[in-house]
Amino acid sequence: MSPILDFSNLKEFFRDSVPDFTLVRDPTHRGKTTHTTTVFSGEPEEWISYLKTPWNERRNHPLKLDVELDKKNRKVKFHGQNEISRLWAGYLTEGTVLIRKFLADSPITTQVLEELIFENETNFSSQLHVHATHPLPSMGTREVRFDDQLNPIETDIVLRAETLKSVEQRLKSEGKNISDIRKLGILWPVIRRIISQLGYSSYPRDRFRDRIVLTTKVSFITIQLLFDGKEKGKLKPNEAGDIYMDFVSEREEIKKKHLYLRSNYFRMLNDLSFLTKEKNYQSFWDVSQVVVRDYLDQQYLRISLAGVMPGMMEWTAPMDFTWVKKKKVETPSPQKGKYGILDQEDYNAWRKVHPQLNDIGFVLLRQLGMGQFGRVYEALNLKNSSIPERVAIKVDRIRKGKKQEAIQAVDTIMDISRGLSQCPHVIRIYDAGKLKQIDSTYHILQLVDGDTLDNLIGVTGTEHASVYRPPILRTSVQDLKREYLRVIKSTEGEQWRRERMSLPFSDPLTLSQSLDVITSTLLWLEEVHGLNYAINDLKNGNLMISRNGQLKGIDLDTYSPVFTPLDKLPDFFFLAITVLLFVLKVLTIGHDEEIKASGLLSDMNALHKTLLDNWRFGDLATLTNGRVETEEVIHWIMDLINNSRNGSYAHDPESFTNAIDKLIHFKRGLVNEEMVLD
Repeated sequence: MSPILDFSNLKEFFRDSVPDFTLVRDPTHRGKTTHTTTVFSGEPEEWISYLKTPWNERRNHPLKLDVELDKKNRKVKFHGQNEISRLWAGYLTEGTVLIRKFLADSPITTQVLEELIFENETNFSSQLHVHATHPLPSMGTREVRFDDQLNPIETDIVLRAETLKSVEQRLKSEGKNISDIRKLGILWPVIRRIISQLGYSSYPRDRFRDRIVLTTKVSFITIQLLFDGKEKGKLKPNEAGDIYMDFVSEREEIKKKHLYLRSNYFRMLNDLSFLTKEKNYQSFWDVSQVVVRDYLDQQYLRISLAGVMPGMMEWTAPMDFTWVKKKKVETPSPQKGKYGILDQEDYNAWRKVHPQLNDIGFVLLRQLGMGQFGRVYEALNLKNSSIPERVAIKVDRIRKGKKQEAIQAVDTIMDISRGLSQCPHVIRIYDAGKLKQIDSTYHILQLVDGDTLDNLIGVTGTEHASVYRPPILRTSVQDLKREYLRVIKSTEGEQWRRERMSLPFSDPLTLSQSLDVITSTLLWLEEVHGLNYAINDLKNGNLMISRNGQLKGIDLDTYSPVFTPLDKLPDFFFLAITVLLFVLKVLTIGHDEEIKASGLLSDMNALHKTLLDNWRFGDLATLTNGRVETEEVIHWIMDLINNSRNGSYAHDPESFTNAIDKLIHFKRGLVNEEMVLD
């Protein structure tokens, strides 16, 4: 945990009453680890403890199964190496036979199941085993060990020992005459995990994207096996489903009748209830992924980045509230120096929008931030059950004579939101509307509790202002470059961003953490372009990192459809300066000094010398046993900046994809243990 910081020297920046800068720290984010692993269940401290335990010591349960995948005949068999393992080999082999039996009349579901297991080529790249361990933070993991050449030498599916014990006791209590459907329900907690881990590649390119696809497929299989349609608006479990609900109820300590309301997992399954009709799988694939993405957003934890995210400052903490009726709460009065309200201008804006938003069912809890186009608030959603209880709301920041700086119109922003709903690295927009009494547009957004990358790395106010809106039609590269240079020069007037000072990362980023951030940034851009949109205002200030370590592109006000490669060029122009600022601040010792970015963007020799002379991480070849060399990484950075700056990526998307793949290869080379964790 970082010490409480002294902000007394920042008083000169504040125009009004000075907030109390006492830190409010969330203890779940104290732990630190060098692993950059992303997980979707379990507590941070548990994972950090688990990851610090040597590979062999984690296999502290007698279960050891060899997995045999018969690709030709589409069969899975398990072979045990001791008494308890042979018992479980029989259970699991029989379980896969039962799944086949109950999916006999479900050809689409059977195909999805077979694709997960037999079309995952990484299942055949090394020996495949099943182990168990105690304790394990999740219900199951997939772990891969590599040699120094990054060739996989062992792939293990690791299960939680307590789950095996619980399932085994239930099977014994049922006796020998148990029906097939009941046996499937009892075994499902274990079989589901094995199917999930068999379906997850050992080399996920985009962990979040891959997890969304995997979870959507496994959820479809689960619904087909355990439920028989809907009843009174809820999934109707069959006998196997009823037993599985008993298991989850006990594990999550939620009454069975409340699972659809209080269990995030069962709420997600119920939102996918249209998949009880097997034929809906393909036609509702995109919709299904959005539902699953919303569920996984709540579970996401990137352990390493979460460990260096700063705590919340007390003056920015949300209001406490008291429920007085089912859909009514009481809150304290807003005041300067609390709830993110910095000065009189913030206070006046709050008082102006609060009653209007309250009328439509949203109670303000704090101001999250301010941009060129609008203020953003955290709010409690009292009326709309189709969106989360806590949301962010962006409202026009309209100043006299600046109407053109209002946030995007309702129809435009909702069209953009629908078009980008398949991009997990972009913030979700749930709704938009007009506050007619004050003539302001509002957007209801996904709440991301964290901070923007410019604040976290210390480049706040040095990037271009958010005043960029694309023209209707771009006609030439020369016009685009003039447009870009005009915007880059518009940093004047950005002093107000520094006045709203926030906390940096609590510790300098490791190289693995730094490359994680860059990778997420590039995947964000690649996916937005893949959906035929341009960002138009790409910068560190428009990238949010949550306290769980998740990166999201925010501020959709500048996004626009892509019609030609010219429409992508500004994004790569901006990417060059964005990456350069990040690299100078984070990867070099210049993050404590003042290395000027001017001149380095166009002079690759000067950039190379600057990076080499100021490199923070020592000789990578020595640190990684020759898997990665410092010059390799520096030349990759130079190529990324140069190819972004000259626009070649816009015309050759495959070369941009290859650059991302090379970066991911570097990341794997930093440690020779890659984990795909649940």
